[in-house]
Formats: sequence, C-alpha cells, structure tokens
Amino acid sequence: MTDNEDVGLTAALRIFGDRVRRNRQISRWTFYALSKQTGIEISALSDAEAGINSLTENERETLSHFLWDDIETFPKILRTERIKAANSAAEKATELRSAPVVDLMRYRETWQKTSSHPEE
Repeated sequence: MTDNEDVGLTAALRIFGDRVRRNRQISRWTFYALSKQTGIEISALSDAEAGINSLTENERETLSHFLWDDIETFPKILRTERIKAANSAAEKATELRSAPVVDLMRYRETWQKTSSHPEE
C-alpha cells in the first residue's frame, strides 16, 4: 500500500464513520440496538464511527445497508479519496519541479572565505 492509498484510506474511514454516525443518530439507534440488529460488536461500531478500520468489508456493507445507505458507499468514498490524494501528490511534485534552482557555484567562494579556518 502506498502513502497515497494510506491517506485515502484514512480519509475514507473518517468520512464513512461520519455517515454512519449521522444515519444512526437520525434513526435514533443506540450502539446496543444497532449491534443486536446487525450482529456487529459495539466496540467495532464505535471504532467505525471514529474512523478506525475495525470492520470487515461484509460488516461495512451490512452496516450501510441497514442504515439505508448504498452498500457501495465505502468503496466509492475510498476511490474518491485515493484519487484526491494522488492528485495532491502530483500537484506537489509539479510545484517542486517548477521551483527555482540556485546556482551554488556562484556563492562557493564567499562561503569558503567565511567558513574556512583562519590562516595563521
């Protein structure tokens, strides 16, 4: 997994967790009741809302379906966030390539005079 994928996964988990929290609260489900209905442990549900990767793919699909969301929600969010991360990395690389280049040879003599040991 590359750095861009890690950034994309972290962002996707956070967004998915926010959606789960919002839908659970709108539906007035407690963690306990949602756990009983979906078969997913309370701690895993809490971690999912916090953006921690504790659910399996099947559990995410079950949770999405139960909370009236598309079961493809997480994969779509993940794809989008990975694309954003890749584009951001490409923009940074382009900025670095267009940065001005300093001619160090021009300053070498001055640096040597100020950084060398004094002659006796």
